[in-house]
Amino acid sequence: MEFIIGVNPDSQDADAMALGSLLCRALGARPVLAHIYPTAFDYPSMAHVDGEWNEYLRGQAREILDEAAQQFCSRFDWEDVDVAMAGHRSSGRGLAEMAEARGSALIVVGSAPGASVGRFSIGSTADKLLHNSPVPVGVAPMGYARDGIEHIGRVVVAFQNTAESLSSLIIGAEYAEQMQVPLRVLTLLIRHRVYGSKLGADAEAGVLRQIEEDSRTAHERALADISIAVPTDSVTPTGDSVRSALQRVDWEGDEILLLGSSGGGPLRRVFLGDMTYKLVRATGVPAVVLPRRT
Repeated sequence: MEFIIGVNPDSQDADAMALGSLLCRALGARPVLAHIYPTAFDYPSMAHVDGEWNEYLRGQAREILDEAAQQFCSRFDWEDVDVAMAGHRSSGRGLAEMAEARGSALIVVGSAPGASVGRFSIGSTADKLLHNSPVPVGVAPMGYARDGIEHIGRVVVAFQNTAESLSSLIIGAEYAEQMQVPLRVLTLLIRHRVYGSKLGADAEAGVLRQIEEDSRTAHERALADISIAVPTDSVTPTGDSVRSALQRVDWEGDEILLLGSSGGGPLRRVFLGDMTYKLVRATGVPAVVLPRRT
């Protein structure tokens, strides 16, 4: 089993490598550093400039991977690491096609530039992966490498009491057992205020309490339906937004958040729905987004 770790000078390589290294060790996978270089036009020029340009791009890619491999091995204590490169017009689609061709089990990428520390910014590469990857996609928040996390301490599964969420929970249980860490089931309850009305901010408190109770019952039922040999618990924080609800959870910083794809996305492909998109943007811990019916 191998995990692809995307490297690119314009992205947060160190964060992707830090998360990729942790996941490889926790799940017994082999790391592969991958770089997608741009391709020239697919028709030959009369002066053969296209061939020379492609060779130049391949040479740059080799230099990028050599430097990344040296950094990865020295910083994260690996004796060696495999590398792979390919030319493509889109780095995100290139990584997805590479993973499918190689039979890789996971792709890990870092945030696009400009994100706040502890947050993930979805750039063009991540956007393509998070809407079309055939394998799970791990995203490392900005500054993750500087946190010095040495191991995954808990697997947290976002749960909405749907078939896709149940599939995510089963995979989360497998991850937790293999890592020998606790499993947590997380359902966010978002409070909506009716603007322009005379209703107070707590007008729906009774409804939210009932939904919270129903969510806990769903958590218990789902956990009872799967066999798991590690400690489990569940939380149902309430907030005015996804970010405020997440802030009500006691995070240690060493968790990994498992998210399912939208039920309306293509079969066996990653596809962000509205809630998953907001969770990826708001979470302060790494997230792994699973394809539909993984």
